[in-house]
Amino acid sequence: MGKTKIAAAMLTFAAMSVSANAIAADSNYVGIHGMWTDLKDLDFNVAPGTIDTEIDSGTGFGITFGRTFGQIRGEVEYTARMNDVKSHSLNGGEALPGSTGEVKSDAFMVNGYYDIDTGSMFIPYIGAGLGMAKVKFDNFGVAPIPDVLNEDDTQFAYQFMAGGDFMVTDKVRLFAEYRYFTTSDVDVTTSAATGSVGNSISYKTNNVLLGARFMF
Repeated sequence: MGKTKIAAAMLTFAAMSVSANAIAADSNYVGIHGMWTDLKDLDFNVAPGTIDTEIDSGTGFGITFGRTFGQIRGEVEYTARMNDVKSHSLNGGEALPGSTGEVKSDAFMVNGYYDIDTGSMFIPYIGAGLGMAKVKFDNFGVAPIPDVLNEDDTQFAYQFMAGGDFMVTDKVRLFAEYRYFTTSDVDVTTSAATGSVGNSISYKTNNVLLGARFMF
């Protein structure tokens, strides 16, 4: 057998060994990820009527600590998301000039995953998580009338995930993931010169994550 064939066979065997050991062995891990997040547009009531708010795509990041149990993984996670307001409009009218605001969330989650053993260095997975999230509506308003909505609320949160790991080594995995994250309706109060109005605002996001996990 030529040297090239021997080297290829050794690399193939090493890759298969890494894959088998990574799936079979129980280990702890820490993870980090960045994300693109798309927050569903919002609407809320003020004393003169209804505000429709268009939201820009945003960014976020997260850190995790977990443990594998064969093909099952469990972890605790912190994530932060940030989205800027693109525009506000009143009662279905045109976008108001000088629209301001940012939506932020901080979530603490407990997640579970099922890793699908493909016998290769690629490991697809599915998962779900439950936890709590603090959602803040920061400086919602227009330039002449800031802080129409400037409150936060903590609510129950849940998420569903699907993605895939690529095993760089038996200790390092890179991953890409789609995630749907949402909370119970967020209870806040808008304030204007004409009065205050209580609101329950939905917080629903679609997210794309890129990150790494380090096994130990």
